[in-house]
Amino acid sequence: MKKTIIGILIGFYSLCASAHSSKIETMTLAQDQQNNWTLHISSSFDGFRNQLIQNFPDIKIDELSTDEFQKLVTGYIKDNIFLNANTNFIGELREGAIKLGHQTDLDFNVIGLPNEISTLRVQIKGFDETSDHNTIFNIIDATDSSKNFEIKKDNQFTVSIEKANGKFQASGEESSLLVPFIALTLLVLFSVFVISRIFKQEEVVLRAV
Repeated sequence: MKKTIIGILIGFYSLCASAHSSKIETMTLAQDQQNNWTLHISSSFDGFRNQLIQNFPDIKIDELSTDEFQKLVTGYIKDNIFLNANTNFIGELREGAIKLGHQTDLDFNVIGLPNEISTLRVQIKGFDETSDHNTIFNIIDATDSSKNFEIKKDNQFTVSIEKANGKFQASGEESSLLVPFIALTLLVLFSVFVISRIFKQEEVVLRAV
């Protein structure tokens, strides 16, 4: 019993530590009832601090005032997040608000996006090729809340999303399943054909002897 309780506590601690990891960020593109889009970003303070140190090596980040730090973070986010919807619509981050803390949150009004998003390409710059930073991204529009999409080194910090049958999914998700489905269908048909040939009774022909 004692070991079980200790195991639960360790698991809970690990979950909390992971949620506040400096290498994990959450980002949500949300639409309100007036069709306005807002981008919500949440990460640890150290996560933002580390990115500023990496991207602004000439600035002494730890010597900045609170106001200077906030302006640098919001400017960095605006310059490094790109939203391209329905091919021709580009989202522009405006009026950023930031709440500093162990968990630091930012909100931006996004203009330039259509009311209805059918495709969305999200790209995050500012990470080098060795970065193991992960961003968990999702969309909430007037009709649906998407699953989570990972933006990380393995996909060059870029994710392409489309809406199919009223649901957001990774672009090409359905097409990637189409080929195996066709192959399986052909295999089944071929098997049925072979089996039918094996069990088909041969026609009996009487010949004079």
